[in-house]
Amino acid sequence: MDVSPGARLSRRTFVKGLAIGGVVASVGSWRADAQPIQPLPHGSPLSGTDFDLRIGESIANFTGTPKVAHTVNGALPAPTLRWREGDTVTLRVTNTLRSHDASIHWHGIVLPANMDGVPGLSFDGIGRGEAYHYRFHVKQGGTYWYHSHS
Repeated sequence: MDVSPGARLSRRTFVKGLAIGGVVASVGSWRADAQPIQPLPHGSPLSGTDFDLRIGESIANFTGTPKVAHTVNGALPAPTLRWREGDTVTLRVTNTLRSHDASIHWHGIVLPANMDGVPGLSFDGIGRGEAYHYRFHVKQGGTYWYHSHS
């Protein structure tokens, strides 16, 4: 294997490195107050019109060094949410982070500006231990993305 500077790393070597790094790091020390991630099984989206989401902290290790990650319902990536065009959706989002405000920023979803989580611009954020109730009409179909903005 060529390890000289500028050598290209094969995809197989990269994936093996990630796997080995994950195993090695899982033997390391964990932050006592954060829980290891228990991701939702692939293909297990949340669907319907009424949701409870919890923004919290878990330990993640993608680089060989465990770090605290912000999760939604203990999952990373956050759960897939399935809605139907024409439905009215209600989401109760609770911030369980220890030291930060939280928010959710929605990409491409048509909703009121005060529900698009850009703190300081259109949204004050969700304080520690507080919840924010979203309620909006799903005006368009498609695939969209959401993530924290805090």
